Amino acid sequence: MTEDADSYPYVAANAVLDMHLDGLLRNEAVTPHWVGDSGAFWYRRESDTGGAEIMMVTPDGVRVPISDQAPEANSQPAPGMLVSPDAEWAVFTHDDNLIVRELKTGSDRKLTSDGEPYYSWGKLPDDSLTVVTRKKEGRSVLPFQTFWSPDSRFLIAPRLDERELGVQPFVEWVPADGSRRPIVHEVRWGFTGDREQVRTDYFLFEPLSGRSVRIALPDGLKPGLFDDFVIGWSVRGRQAFLLTRTAGSRSAKLLRLDLESGALSAVVEEESDTRVATNTVEYHGGNLRVLGDGAEIVWFSDRSGFGHLYLYDAQSGRLKNAITRGDWLVFDIVAVDESRRRIFFTAGGREPGRDPYFRHLYSASLDGTEEVRLLTEPDADHHFEPPWCSTIARLWGVKPPQSLVNTQAQVFIDTWSRVDQAPVSVLRSTVDGRVLTELERADPARLFAAGWRPPVRQRVKAADGVTDLYAVFYAPSGVTEGASFPVIDAAYGGPQVVVTPRNFIEAYRSEIPSGRSALAKLGFGVVTVDGRGTPMRSREFRNVGYTEFTQVGIDDHIAAIRQLATGHAGMDLNRVGILGWSWGGTFAAQAILSRPQFYKVAISGAGVYDYAAMYTGQFDNMIAPPVFADGTAVRTAIAAAPVNWEKLDITRMAAQLQGRLLIAFADLDENVPAHQAMRLVEALTRAGKPYDLVYLPNRTHAGKADGYYIKRIWDYFLDHLRNPEPIRDFVVAPPAG
Repeated sequence: MTEDADSYPYVAANAVLDMHLDGLLRNEAVTPHWVGDSGAFWYRRESDTGGAEIMMVTPDGVRVPISDQAPEANSQPAPGMLVSPDAEWAVFTHDDNLIVRELKTGSDRKLTSDGEPYYSWGKLPDDSLTVVTRKKEGRSVLPFQTFWSPDSRFLIAPRLDERELGVQPFVEWVPADGSRRPIVHEVRWGFTGDREQVRTDYFLFEPLSGRSVRIALPDGLKPGLFDDFVIGWSVRGRQAFLLTRTAGSRSAKLLRLDLESGALSAVVEEESDTRVATNTVEYHGGNLRVLGDGAEIVWFSDRSGFGHLYLYDAQSGRLKNAITRGDWLVFDIVAVDESRRRIFFTAGGREPGRDPYFRHLYSASLDGTEEVRLLTEPDADHHFEPPWCSTIARLWGVKPPQSLVNTQAQVFIDTWSRVDQAPVSVLRSTVDGRVLTELERADPARLFAAGWRPPVRQRVKAADGVTDLYAVFYAPSGVTEGASFPVIDAAYGGPQVVVTPRNFIEAYRSEIPSGRSALAKLGFGVVTVDGRGTPMRSREFRNVGYTEFTQVGIDDHIAAIRQLATGHAGMDLNRVGILGWSWGGTFAAQAILSRPQFYKVAISGAGVYDYAAMYTGQFDNMIAPPVFADGTAVRTAIAAAPVNWEKLDITRMAAQLQGRLLIAFADLDENVPAHQAMRLVEALTRAGKPYDLVYLPNRTHAGKADGYYIKRIWDYFLDHLRNPEPIRDFVVAPPAG
């Protein structure tokens, strides 16, 4: 449509959608490709004219342009191939069995021969939430929870038994292949309370000899959903170290496996009355490391009230010393320099007066004998991106981030920013953090030319009036001085991640559907805040409200918005809406149903509204293991729900709806299946409450980025919070290419 004056707000909003801003920030980071241990590296940058340049940085910090073509990288293995460390072998799955291929000759040999459908070796379980997507795309994945030893001699892999699980149907009502008959995709899941659940046995293989041994895990112990099962090896000692958990992660136990006999020994055990975590953020890789070829273990624990690192003897299980301590939190291990006995990690809240969510890089002695060293002085968020947990990484083919620390050369790349300050990248010393050379200053000119404006990040108090929270506010466009404007709470609220932007990149890229900046262009003040019950703070902060943390979070969001209104003139607290997807959808629905006096409009996308009607295991370690009326984890009657989850059932709140609620769902969403939306729809219908519905055919959990859905969000908030007539025929289109 033409970009006339009437459509301008939509054009302006469309221009600052995250998908349209991606790539506009020039030189936002430096990704080093290290040349050995010398400290030299090359990286790719965007020149002032828009072309690509390859810069070589010498060990003494001199930058030299070398070409516009990057050096050739090593080829990547074929999809689905897990290559051994010596690059001589690869293991993959075929016809429910494990196959080993000799890469030099291409010859294959079966490791197993008795696999069958749903009783498969190395199979990605159906509750991995990507069965339909992989089937439609023909996408291969690496063997599930399968690990090579460093010397390529041993292999650990699972066999999954899903034969007795119930079938979950996904109906492709309008098939993408153009056919007229709907397609039913069957997925096997164990639901909460089902007697039959997926059963997994792990085996140790010696591929060259053909020997295999079942790993007899103690009863009640299994790998965590987001854990690496094998966290390390001892080649000389012929050992593997296995991380296991009990139901709900109430305890975690590190086991040592003897690779010759198959015997297991306990090394470290951690217990909690809520949940044991190996990282403050659920989806990040665990902060565990095996050192000295199996001599020592670095272990993460929040037993002191804050997450810290501890050093254990890996053979005796004896605690040797605390590596870090204090009222601050370790985020992620970045590197270990074993020869110098130093560990490098990000942490927050250590420096007084600083934002506790800002990541800083530190080093510490493994022996705990020296003061922790701050290596990144600027008061900002330092962009050390952690690896995702192995389950998610393997599922989506996400590669681990390039290492920013070269321990041998004693240098590292540091990129830092704030929500209103573009990134700066420098080369620093790992010894004392001094700057060796400046590498890049990101250029935001194209972002600003597109109409994007930075938000404001500020500290507020939680609903208890004591605890500090950190909120981000996107000011509305087109509001005349003295006029009021409606407010949108762009929420998530899950206990496993934080979503409030800490830095410049997070401020313009968003996991919130529709884009915070886009909503601001339409005249809304937009707020994002992480309330209590979320990670990256103290254990007490995370556990407030456990297991019904959502209600605490909603009160914190309301308190934050009220405080922001005192400093941002014009915020109309009689016109507040809330928006969320996934756990954010859950949060949004619960907010409008439980706090109708404050929230007048809600858009709830892909939310979980009845946890008892979901697959097993995904929520147990966040909201507590289910307990039915007889005290067991097994459903006592067809309609029974866990008694300890009753307050989490949002469908029971349907009669409390007073404002406007739009429910959105995608029919091929395996993460939050469509029946969750239907359960809330049925409850609202039964209660006689009006609602609005957006159905997204052929979409998955990524449907939040669908242009049609984004446009419906804009229209809905304009209709019910601002009241100008929406531009009904405006189309939100993805970027070209």
